[in-house]
Amino acid sequence: MKRIYVTLTLLVLAAITTPLAAQQFNELNGPCGTSGKSEWLTQFQRSGGLRTFEKSLNIQYLPMNVVFVGDDNGAGYIDPTAFLSSMELLNSDFRDMNIQFFISGDIKYVANSRWNEHTFTTGRELMSAHNVARRVNTYVVTDPAGACGYYTPSRDAIALGKNCLGRVDRTWSHEIGHYLSLPHTFYGWESVEEIANLEPNVPAPATLFYRGVDVPVELVDGSNCEDAADGFCDTEPDHLMQRWACNGDGFYRDSLLDPDSVRFAVPAYNIMSYANDGCVSGFTPDQQTAMLANLDSRLGLVDNSNVSLTPANVDDLVMISPEDGARLVYQDSVTLLWNSVPNADMYVVQFHNSSNFGGAVLNSFVTSDTSVTFLEGLVTRRNYYWRVRPVNRYQVAGDYGPIFRFRNGSRLTSTIDAELDAAITVAPNPVNGGQELRIFGRDLNVSGTLNYELVDAAGRILVQRNNVAVTAAGFNERLQTNELAAGIYFLRIQLDGKLVTRRVVVTP
Repeated sequence: MKRIYVTLTLLVLAAITTPLAAQQFNELNGPCGTSGKSEWLTQFQRSGGLRTFEKSLNIQYLPMNVVFVGDDNGAGYIDPTAFLSSMELLNSDFRDMNIQFFISGDIKYVANSRWNEHTFTTGRELMSAHNVARRVNTYVVTDPAGACGYYTPSRDAIALGKNCLGRVDRTWSHEIGHYLSLPHTFYGWESVEEIANLEPNVPAPATLFYRGVDVPVELVDGSNCEDAADGFCDTEPDHLMQRWACNGDGFYRDSLLDPDSVRFAVPAYNIMSYANDGCVSGFTPDQQTAMLANLDSRLGLVDNSNVSLTPANVDDLVMISPEDGARLVYQDSVTLLWNSVPNADMYVVQFHNSSNFGGAVLNSFVTSDTSVTFLEGLVTRRNYYWRVRPVNRYQVAGDYGPIFRFRNGSRLTSTIDAELDAAITVAPNPVNGGQELRIFGRDLNVSGTLNYELVDAAGRILVQRNNVAVTAAGFNERLQTNELAAGIYFLRIQLDGKLVTRRVVVTP
């Protein structure tokens, strides 16, 4: 059985055919580390593309290569629950454009403190090491160059701060906007370090000197909208280059003056602005058109080949080991085991010392396997709780299954014993249906009573033998498989309170 080994601590734990011109990045701490405007977008706007490009009638699915980064000790990773909540919001924000994102392959864990809190230089190192071609490469770290997130066209990848993701935070949607060519709505104002010109009775300058050129400041009457600021005529003038809160009507709390001294209020709905997350909600039609056209230029990125939209049903989840209420012989590690849930591509596993899973959960981990081993950190005579959430890579919404409890430090065990595990062989595995499956142990160093049972993926016991006398020299048992359908089974072997669990594959 493949196992994922995790150290338990007391901490919370592309190639594109038409490349974008390199954007630059500011070095200031702030919501977003991306600035500038791509040459692709400038040319698209000047060519009249906003008036001629048509939205796809079919949903376009974009595969994401997702990498979670932690520190050198394997701690500090994002809680997958927050990541999946943010992904639900991301797909909601892009649903009107017929764009949906899915997790391609396994979520990867990388333990590297230098990459977890990185500069732009070390961030590019991270991306060079782990990028996958024709994927939306997405990295979740603790500190992405002092910002909440950024997109770098030189690596065609996104870095996201784990504390800027969740069910109401739109950092991810904002950075995907950059990925698909959008600049900030306040483009040009990134160069202004103070907000003196934002006082209500001071008109904005006619131009801003930015990146070696004069950028026109947009007029409220729209007469220069195609050349000024972000170049979109349906995004209102925006001079707010710092994080800001909206009032109850969804506008900046103070009015501003454009270069002609016309007073205006900045609406807060645009995701590409710096309005607080509770204020923003979407993109304008012109922004959507530009993103769709940019996606159309990225040949080979859309992948609609194996779309599976049936969500994983938590009611199909069966928790196998440790059993609810189990009392374990004191040890420093435990292996959690559950069944394979139909339509589930991965599982979020949470492990805690409180049944309400409040506060800093001891460990929250995502795996594509049906078991996970926590290697160290268990305390004697303490209750622990665990739960599992099956996840479909396209439909990530879902619930956790039942909460199981076990107590560490008592006599009866339901946990894996490493020494016994090494002494037992189950072969052949995979086994052809109808072929005999042998279970034998050698050099056990202990005699006693053996019990074993074969459990199917739904948790039903199909074969059971109890009270088999064995000697220290070993034992040899045979199990017939002619009545077993092809699939995955679990063999649980117990010898004097010590448990071994093996996954058995029966082939046609």
